[in-house]
Amino acid sequence: MSDGPVDNSLYELLPAIFRMRDAEQGGPLKALLEAIAVNADEVARDIARVYDNWFIETCDDDLVPYFAGLVGVDLGPSRQSTADAAVAGVDAVWRRRQVANAIADRRRKGTFSVLEQLAADATGWPARAIELSRMVLATQSVKLPDVGRRTLLDIADADALALPGTPLSAAAPLPDVRRSSSQRTPGTANPGSVTVWLWRLVADQVQRAPAAPDDDDGRYTFDQLGRHLRLAVRPPQNVTSPPSTELDVATPITRRALAERLEDFYGSGRSICVYRGRKPVPRSEILVTDLGRRRARTRPGHVSIDPELGRIAFDPRHSPEEGVYVTYSRLGIGGLGGGDYARPLLAAPRVFRVGERSADAYRTVAAALEAWREASGKEPVPSATIEIADDGVYEERFAIDLVAGERLEIRAAQGRRPVLIPLASAGNRPDRLRVRGRRSERHAQESSESQPAEPHPRPAPGEPHPRPAPGEPHPRPAPVLVLDGIWIARHALELDGQFAAVEIRHCTLVPPGALPRAEDRHAASIVVRAMPCPISIVSSVLGRIRVESREVGRDPIPLSIADSVIDASEPGGWAVLGADERPAWASLSLERVTVLGGAHVHAVDVVEDSILTDPLDCERRQQGTVRYSFIARGSRTPRRSRCQPDDGMAAAEAAAAGLPPRERELVGLRALHRLSPHFDSVVFGDPAYARLAPDAAPELVQGAQDQGELGAYHNLWQALRVADLTARLREFTPAGAEIDIRFAS
Repeated sequence: MSDGPVDNSLYELLPAIFRMRDAEQGGPLKALLEAIAVNADEVARDIARVYDNWFIETCDDDLVPYFAGLVGVDLGPSRQSTADAAVAGVDAVWRRRQVANAIADRRRKGTFSVLEQLAADATGWPARAIELSRMVLATQSVKLPDVGRRTLLDIADADALALPGTPLSAAAPLPDVRRSSSQRTPGTANPGSVTVWLWRLVADQVQRAPAAPDDDDGRYTFDQLGRHLRLAVRPPQNVTSPPSTELDVATPITRRALAERLEDFYGSGRSICVYRGRKPVPRSEILVTDLGRRRARTRPGHVSIDPELGRIAFDPRHSPEEGVYVTYSRLGIGGLGGGDYARPLLAAPRVFRVGERSADAYRTVAAALEAWREASGKEPVPSATIEIADDGVYEERFAIDLVAGERLEIRAAQGRRPVLIPLASAGNRPDRLRVRGRRSERHAQESSESQPAEPHPRPAPGEPHPRPAPGEPHPRPAPVLVLDGIWIARHALELDGQFAAVEIRHCTLVPPGALPRAEDRHAASIVVRAMPCPISIVSSVLGRIRVESREVGRDPIPLSIADSVIDASEPGGWAVLGADERPAWASLSLERVTVLGGAHVHAVDVVEDSILTDPLDCERRQQGTVRYSFIARGSRTPRRSRCQPDDGMAAAEAAAAGLPPRERELVGLRALHRLSPHFDSVVFGDPAYARLAPDAAPELVQGAQDQGELGAYHNLWQALRVADLTARLREFTPAGAEIDIRFAS
């Protein structure tokens, strides 16, 4: 829409003689025309806005439904996303596009190109339509043979053997007479069906990150934490054509595919690249090997890569001395835990950049912190942002002290994913990223280092809060800590002292149980010893949260978590707890959170649109709201509303009211099993980590208060995307055919 100023200077339109005479008299005519021009500009902008509203591409958002009604398009409900701006943007573009293309799409009814375009536009995922009548195995006509028709699986074709049952497979399946839309036993290859394949996973790229040394000499892992991750294809961006090969979508890379088409996958700007120091290893020196075998050896002058295990091997006698760096992609759902997706970044008054490849950047986070302290000594710099501009690994001693009035933000640059690994400051101290907040000024830090400052005395009930005497300065607020887009691994984040607020956004505090050679798989990712202050965690992945704050004379800590995954690293474990397995002295709020474990807290403020796989034990149950969530059996919570499995089991037992008690109990147990959350994976690092499986109960997939998915991926609106696609495809399905929507990832 045209919102810019309109050049409509009335004074400049006057003849020069009148402007000269007006200038001689002090410019009264100019002042009058300038006042008139203000309203004239507003009228011109309004005319331009009305003109923009004539077209679907430029009209206001609230006019899109009127255009849709004009061409007979049912838009359905919109997807309002607060966590993933990309989802909301895709939805807005999709609504305009389906109105703009309505007439043209109707002219192409029955063609596969319109099905693929509708699927990609409605969901935002790559899509491909396949006509099963031309794909299944069938006897050909002698008169009209189809030379390009698929045949049985060729056991001599290794590529075909690696892709059976996928949309990229060239093998012909046996025909299945069962309908694909059957609710009981749907068919897999009905000749009368059209299958629309969707790729839901995205490729998260890591660029020039240091490879982690593996156990053996000369061996490394692509992953900076030493995990064995399967590498993935980095598809080209902004491609509108449907995918035809595995290079067009985010799919895992196999050893055979990498060996046969190395030039497609390896190299600078490709999906995989290995660097010796700053120079990439030439493609001629790359070997593709199964490095899961301990006897696998690398020839001198070559580098072995295993894309299925994410491992690299050099000749042990010629290991690189200048460091090994890698560029690779891994599969993920996106929008959670940090990565190369777009995040909202706030403008910062003072930014200290950290990076190994930038000439004007600091090499370590500690150096950037020291630069901030030096700058604060010359002039007050109360707010600082430390921005890490690469995907490096920073193993440092983190001991950060913040004083009253200071605000520190440690964040990743847009599209980056740095990893912080805390080291001990002394041999007898634990390895933790420790941040301490103080109410005192920096020049007056004479308090003891071991104990946080005591809070101001709380007034008695009914008494006003004490105010400073006339002439005394107002006390400065406690410091603020913000973490955005970073990973913290191997050791915990420890919060001590006093803070005004702590915010953790788009971060991953790696669950210790997910790491190889973890010293303590039951350790916490966050340890809170701070005074009561709001702690906010948004769009993050983290392990256990342990609250060790004192309970006497203090309010519970407000702990708010939204759009995140909390992993207890073990079945039946506590994901949120206090010291010595006691309840956490916190008031917990969960909104759209997947908790792989339970929570033992003092109180609950609100729990909604969330999943807790194990019991939620709340000490204070007289207040709080629990609604539209899956709360495991055995939980002790405030009164629940619209929660599973309570509602589902009650409905099943009510329907079986006429049965004997034993059978009625079995009906309830079957309902409990059906309603229990099933995930694609609960292993941190897997592509579909903490995502509800396809066989999850509809009460969970559409159980939120806005009929969205319960848990951390609510704002991706996956179920609503598929529902929108199904509704649109009904109009464009070829006559006599059925649409079968399947997920390739």
